[in-house]
Amino acid sequence: MPSGWSLLQRHQIESLSGTSVRDWRCTEMSLESLDEQTPVWRHISVDALQCAVIDFLADNGWQRFHTLPGDDPMSDYGIVVRDAPDTLEPVAPDTTIYRNCLSLPLPRGLIQSVETTTNSHGTIGCVTLKIETALVSLSAGEFYAVDDGGYRVAEFDVSVLVRLNGRHPSSG
Repeated sequence: MPSGWSLLQRHQIESLSGTSVRDWRCTEMSLESLDEQTPVWRHISVDALQCAVIDFLADNGWQRFHTLPGDDPMSDYGIVVRDAPDTLEPVAPDTTIYRNCLSLPLPRGLIQSVETTTNSHGTIGCVTLKIETALVSLSAGEFYAVDDGGYRVAEFDVSVLVRLNGRHPSSG
């Protein structure tokens, strides 16, 4: 049964309908690599951009989508939204798994509708924003390397997976 906290998160996200998006940015997180040394930024088996956080510039300033564990002790990670700083926090120079991406290739314009999907605890697993004719999907998850050289997705995990019309945003 969804709790008050989960319902509040859902209300905050769904209230974004009617908001105008002017820009997008994120802190991208590399995909897990089998050798744990070499960051992998793209792979043919991965259909989403994997982000630690993704921000959008709205009418009232920057907003941030990220994940948090739900308030139930058995809860998974879910999508939440909050105010974001005016500038993206710099990535530490000695890290190899994060990089900042400014002005992402995602649509700008009016958010015409917002849909959320939740688990049985009310934790938001996916947010879909309809902007103009495009669908921007933000889901809680993470990609993990598998022995055949590809990747599998774990849903309700700590990253935000970003898809544009069901594909990686830079797929064209």
